[in-house]
Amino acid sequence: MTTIGIFHMKGGVGKSALTVFLADFLSSLHEQRILVVDLDPQGSTSKALIPEATLEKAFKQGHSLTSLLWLACNGGVSKEQAAVCLLHRESGGKPRKGSVPLGPLSVLATNRDDWREFTEKINRLDRAERWKFLDVLKDSLAPLANDFDIVLIDFPGSEIAYWTTMGLRATDRWLLPEIPDFLSVSDIESVVEQVQDAQKNSTHTILPLGTLLNICPNRSSSTYSKARAALIRLQDLNAIPPLFSKEAEVLHRPEAMKATDWGSEASKTLVARYGPATKPFHVGLRKLAKEVLDRLGKSSDKDKLSVVANIRRKLRDYWRS
Repeated sequence: MTTIGIFHMKGGVGKSALTVFLADFLSSLHEQRILVVDLDPQGSTSKALIPEATLEKAFKQGHSLTSLLWLACNGGVSKEQAAVCLLHRESGGKPRKGSVPLGPLSVLATNRDDWREFTEKINRLDRAERWKFLDVLKDSLAPLANDFDIVLIDFPGSEIAYWTTMGLRATDRWLLPEIPDFLSVSDIESVVEQVQDAQKNSTHTILPLGTLLNICPNRSSSTYSKARAALIRLQDLNAIPPLFSKEAEVLHRPEAMKATDWGSEASKTLVARYGPATKPFHVGLRKLAKEVLDRLGKSSDKDKLSVVANIRRKLRDYWRS
């Protein structure tokens, strides 16, 4: 089991949307057993994958990530206890010609009220005592190691010290989502420092996975060009994870908003959620999923992009460059 932390301290860079996209494409096209860990009290990722009524019912029964963390803080977690807290999305159905059903996946969702109570209790501890509980997420996931191939961790929309450090200490590979924006790119140093700080006094090492330009405007804009050039310089200095290819970048399109909009969790197929398989938005996400697996050493040939989709994407990229 490999955990991927989709982490940036800035809100609005598309962490939650990217988590949903990867969960859908990795589970649907590559048959990866996916677990999504939603550390954000807003629960955007959970709501985009699991019906809200199901979430509310589970929270009333005490089935949530925060419940699992309490168990870890109070002596440890068994596999049975961890499994009870999981929420599941079943497969969208049988594959049909031209239609790929959304794959099954599991979610550890955060109950906002419990999140607040948990955070208040942790913050009341002195620094030395609080340090003892920084690995509770890692400890909570350990019993599930044989049940999942990839764990995707979605971080809060802004830096919340304890939750950020706890999430990073459970992260094996770091995926940095970045928007081509001056303020966002210029703040990368503090993001890198946070990742480095999370590894202090720990034997755990966070390895780089990749930096993804997310929510991209027209690639012909000077803002995009300057941002990518700055990221390439940082990449060459090994200051940030290596950039994913241009073909895998997530473009700022109406389809991206639709894929995580109200009611999107009811979608049954990739086409229903992400549009036709030959459209650039859909093709880009397929490319991204494949590149992620390649970098994890889990190369897959189960998703073979159609020749038409590849040609169409390259032509559009050419005219935008």
